[in-house]
Amino acid sequence: MVILIPDSDGEAGRRVTASVTRELESGLPGFAFAIGRSRHACDPLQLQRARNEALLAANVVEGDPERSQLAYAETGTYQLLLPHMNEPAELKRFYDETVLPLVSYDDQYETDLLGTLQTFLDCDANVNATAARLITHRHTIRYRFERVRELTGLDVSSTDGREKLSLGLKAMRVLGIAAPRGPATEPGAEGGRVPR
Repeated sequence: MVILIPDSDGEAGRRVTASVTRELESGLPGFAFAIGRSRHACDPLQLQRARNEALLAANVVEGDPERSQLAYAETGTYQLLLPHMNEPAELKRFYDETVLPLVSYDDQYETDLLGTLQTFLDCDANVNATAARLITHRHTIRYRFERVRELTGLDVSSTDGREKLSLGLKAMRVLGIAAPRGPATEPGAEGGRVPR
């Protein structure tokens, strides 16, 4: 769904987005929403650019447990990948070479290597902080990273490896590819996978 909202100062767009989010959540309980906002477009010829920016922001915020809306200006380095949204072949190739083996492994074995990697990157490559955030032992984190290295050939202890994996995760978001759900956490699942 695309909604065009006139907004010259940014504040009106945030208010309208919050209102749309509330309406969607009340009308469709149990669903998750991701809303992206583009930069201001004052010319109809800029609508395609604005659409792509909003889609990029929505893809970046999708699945974020802390928020459901994001402005393009807040997407940071994801903006470098925007030109690849219309011609995604190279972005898809990079994703396939970096993160796809982890996605496949997580899906097949109900693990969460992707989540561990994302948390590690969010914790500025600090294993102890990652272990604390995931409430697991640091040796478990190191074991998972050994599995990441075996599957991808990329080592999280090297700057180049972290950079490629980080860009692979970003490519995944830009392409709108959802991460596997890993072990089920729904009430009543008792740690097993809930049938899809």
